Amino acid sequence: MGVTAVLGSVMGLNNTAVFTSSCVAYVAVSMWAESWLSRRRSKSPGPVQLQPQITDPGPLDRTPDQIPRQEGNAA
Repeated sequence: MGVTAVLGSVMGLNNTAVFTSSCVAYVAVSMWAESWLSRRRSKSPGPVQLQPQITDPGPLDRTPDQIPRQEGNAA
């Protein structure tokens, strides 16, 4: 942004034009950096795949006093 502000001042632009061009440069560099980082992350190997875990507690053997009660307000 600083380089753009200096160049705009040297070119004789008014303050509004210098500020606008600096903001445009900032957004352009930010978008380029984000794109570069995402491309770099996509090339790196991902995390190790974990084995699926049991998510359904239904098949487990439980006595009736261990099963949670379904009472109460549904709201």
